[in-house]
Amino acid sequence: MKPKIGIVGAGNVGASVAHISLMRNLGDIYLLDLYADLAKGKAIDLNQSKFLLGSDCAVEGGGDYAKIAGCDYVVVTAGLARKPGMSRDDLLFANFDIIKGVANELKKSKKNPIVIVVSNPLDVMAYTMQKVTGFPKERVIGMAGVLDTYRFLHFIQGATGAAADNMQSMILGSHGDTMVPLLSHTFVNGEALDAIMPAADAAALADKAANGGAEIVALLKTGSAYYAPAASVVKMLESIIQDKKTVIPCSVSADGNYGINGIYVGLPAVLGKNGVEKIAQLKISAAETEKLKKSASAIKEQIDKIESRF
Repeated sequence: MKPKIGIVGAGNVGASVAHISLMRNLGDIYLLDLYADLAKGKAIDLNQSKFLLGSDCAVEGGGDYAKIAGCDYVVVTAGLARKPGMSRDDLLFANFDIIKGVANELKKSKKNPIVIVVSNPLDVMAYTMQKVTGFPKERVIGMAGVLDTYRFLHFIQGATGAAADNMQSMILGSHGDTMVPLLSHTFVNGEALDAIMPAADAAALADKAANGGAEIVALLKTGSAYYAPAASVVKMLESIIQDKKTVIPCSVSADGNYGINGIYVGLPAVLGKNGVEKIAQLKISAAETEKLKKSASAIKEQIDKIESRF
């Protein structure tokens, strides 16, 4: 029996998640949107492409949350997108209300779904989803660090010319301005990044990764990134559905790991059939530890702003 994947939000990110999932043959898909005809139209288009993609999965679209209630996995992309000059924090209250509404629908689920949250501000929205649904913490995850990491690798490749397979890195912390690139875990062709370029240049590439989303927003003018975020979601889905147990940086309930409690924050999570199987314990530098705590404090400040609204 094929897995069932529900996608809440049929905009650019949601539709792209559906498209890549269809190409990867991950499972049958229900694409939901407030504009039901939009979701239906995109579902028809996707279904008509599957023969060319060699997929035997089916896509259905509409506005029926009862169909989402039967899904094993749910990806939540609903929410307002940033506009030029807008930070992720500007979206806090508006998207809190949207995610709270979605969560109240999802908690009616007939199953115990694994939920991947994409909406911004990401860490706070993942926290909101878990708190409202009451689902086990290991089954509510935010997509963040994986996207930030591959943005970082993109800029590293531009600077070094290294092949994609010969680079590795990881970004932890908030999906925002206080994200923490682990330069101590960044390697190019087997060499540490700080061994092949000055520390200031490596830091500049990390800053470009932190502002990668804002750059795209400024250029698009009427939306935000969607190809890379969608591909990042599918990487997480694949590890979970296929029980790969891949270490992927994503927003998870910290629960004491790395000295952080009470919030969702980007940490190296082992993703398998049960969602977050465990948090990998990496040896990070004292400076990186301090930056991670600072990032966690920034998330906590945002959470404090919305606690009274639950």
